[in-house]
Amino acid sequence: MRRAAALLVLAAGGAACGGSEPTARMECPPFVAPPPMLATPLPGATLAAPSASATVAPSAGDGAPVALPSPVPPPVEAKFVTVSAAPAPVPLLACHQALVAAVKGTILGGGQSLSAGDVLATTAGPLDLRGDGLAVVATMPVTPCTVPLRLVPAAAAPELTFFGRSMHAHLDLDDRAVAPAAYLGRLAGTAPVPEHVHDKSWEILCAVEAAGTFTLAGTPQRLGARTCVAVPPGTKHSWQPDAGSTLTAVQLYAPPGPEQRFKKLAAEGK
Repeated sequence: MRRAAALLVLAAGGAACGGSEPTARMECPPFVAPPPMLATPLPGATLAAPSASATVAPSAGDGAPVALPSPVPPPVEAKFVTVSAAPAPVPLLACHQALVAAVKGTILGGGQSLSAGDVLATTAGPLDLRGDGLAVVATMPVTPCTVPLRLVPAAAAPELTFFGRSMHAHLDLDDRAVAPAAYLGRLAGTAPVPEHVHDKSWEILCAVEAAGTFTLAGTPQRLGARTCVAVPPGTKHSWQPDAGSTLTAVQLYAPPGPEQRFKKLAAEGK
């Protein structure tokens, strides 16, 4: 039986969980370790019946929250982190790696300074982020347990264009010696993405800016700014942007592999 599909929606909160001080914090809520899996369906959408263990929590968007069956959780936990002068701690267990993708502003961490588009990969914890900006932080188990710290500047990843030059990708962490467990890169553009499947890899898409419909396993959902979606292996999914909107996102695949199609599309001029 096909593994149940999961859609995880994150909303950017106005204050830290449990408080109201405007300091650096993890955006709330983080990826939800099932149960539950929450989504807000479009009108007329049909969802599978919730499992007995699923519970319902407030929705991140408009409409009533819906609990979906609990699947195997993704191997990568990714979330937005708002960074200020106060330290934003990134918990990092033994044999885990953190990938920090700077989205806006200047971010200090691991003895490095990151600007928009830069990516830091490290297994050295604890990791505190400071500065003034926004980042996507992903953590995951990794083998070997100690991978050298690496700062990948934005300019190191050439731009790949495809879909009639309406989509753009930067393969920032395309080196398994640096990031053995997951690929991380930048994706941007205005084109729809047809329905497709990644047979063996999870896809984690963290939308910095977005307005449109992300359809997962036949269920259409609204995807907006500062939200993340997790797509299990073997699950059909597609993206339809609203007219005039642009998708800007940090994208991960675990394990790496599906990102290689961007090179092929760019080389073929498609």
